[in-house]
Amino acid sequence: MNNTEKLLIEILSAFINGREPEITTEYDASLLYEISKKQSVSGIVGHILQKYGKNDIISAEDRFALIFDKTITQLVRKEVYAQKLFERLSQEKIPHIVIKGLVVKEFYPVPELRTYGDIDIIIPKNLREKSHNLMCSLGYKWELMDGGEVYAYKKDLERYEFHTTLNSEKTQGSEYMNNFWEHTKPLSGLTYEFEDELHLCYLISHIEKHVYTAGAGVRMYMDIALLLNKLGDSLDFDKVREILRECELERFFDSVLFLCSRWFGCKIKPLEPMSEEVYEEFCRFTFRGGVFGKQAKEDTVNAEVRQSIDEKGKAGKFSVILSHIFPPYREIRRIYPFFNGKPYLLPVGWCVHIFKAGKRSGLRNLKQIATADVSKAQNEKDFLEQIGSKR
Repeated sequence: MNNTEKLLIEILSAFINGREPEITTEYDASLLYEISKKQSVSGIVGHILQKYGKNDIISAEDRFALIFDKTITQLVRKEVYAQKLFERLSQEKIPHIVIKGLVVKEFYPVPELRTYGDIDIIIPKNLREKSHNLMCSLGYKWELMDGGEVYAYKKDLERYEFHTTLNSEKTQGSEYMNNFWEHTKPLSGLTYEFEDELHLCYLISHIEKHVYTAGAGVRMYMDIALLLNKLGDSLDFDKVREILRECELERFFDSVLFLCSRWFGCKIKPLEPMSEEVYEEFCRFTFRGGVFGKQAKEDTVNAEVRQSIDEKGKAGKFSVILSHIFPPYREIRRIYPFFNGKPYLLPVGWCVHIFKAGKRSGLRNLKQIATADVSKAQNEKDFLEQIGSKR
């Protein structure tokens, strides 16, 4: 990590542990703002700088003086809208489980500073059509995600994702997670959340999915540190490890614990320490993108090649090229919702895709894949296996 990244971690650790940050290194105030914004924690940084009178940084980067109020305002509005939707779902007899951001924020010292874009909800599979009709009637635009397993809805500031399973595409799940409705606790009406152990396991599984596909930013690890600080004494870690072992994620859990301990002083320690070399690579991997990982097209292509090599060996690159020309049905129906429920029209979908890709200069992507650095992809695959992210 460079000095500015180290300063960001120190400020976030101060926020988590309720103390004043120690600023002992040189830093670039503008870079600090840009990195914190990319990691979706700029409101937290602005809050801490103002709370402890770090006026030298604020005067060097005045956007920190404004971002706290802006973050609070946006998140309060989103939550008000969400609560109204939950009430409507309850009125329509649609049970729903709230997961991730809207739950995790309650562990934050200032809950409104836990930013989120989408609000994730799980509904019973047999109520998918009913919930979809309701959302459309309320004026939400929709699209398919995650191979069609997730329906995403948006209207103005509101963003929702309606899931019917936890074991979705590229998520390391388990039989225990398949029975998630048995491990919930009621909030109000027909709104539920997971029991603490299951929610922790799901968050670990969710982080690993992002790590494996594109990467995960600092905020995801903050969530775990704050959850553990709040619930650590009451959590059944034998159950947590049993669930994660079934998901083949126990090693990744220890990697997350090491990062939370090293960065944020989390008291729950991993079973085995991480080598300094792997730790440094983990830091680089975390900071190279935003809150949801890599953002540069080259990095995205390399990740796609790496995943295919992981699954198909030397033929991986050729397989990626073919999948871009002839995407599977789950991808076709995501890109072109017209084909949802019509798998027999897949050849037509391919024709539409090839035509539209040509108009969008999509062939440029194929050239990037063909020239992707396989050795770089292999090195990344080796690193991910070291931290427990393996398929």
